[in-house]
Amino acid sequence: MSEVQNELPTFMTLYDQGAVTAEQIDDFVEAWHESGDDEQRSLVEYLGMTEAEYDVEFITPRALPAILAARRANRPLREFVLPFFEKLRAAGDPRDKPVLHTLGFWLQRHPPE
Repeated sequence: MSEVQNELPTFMTLYDQGAVTAEQIDDFVEAWHESGDDEQRSLVEYLGMTEAEYDVEFITPRALPAILAARRANRPLREFVLPFFEKLRAAGDPRDKPVLHTLGFWLQRHPPE
């Protein structure tokens, strides 16, 4: 494993700096998959996320702004995911039904602190 690779900024670091867009996360995931044995970090570590952040991003990448806002505010992720969830639910788009279902379970597993 190259030490230089571990020193490269993670997706979340670059996203926080505005150097990459939310849509570019797929490029980082693809690069991790293609890295083979050269990359020893888990995908979550490679992206610079916590397990909870990755879970939410995996449900819907549209939640990345909420994840970043929670980080910047140094507040629990749930405090930012819940309003995102409520906004999606209020919009009533039938295409969001799977996201709402899965985020609802995530919110249940992460009660308020």
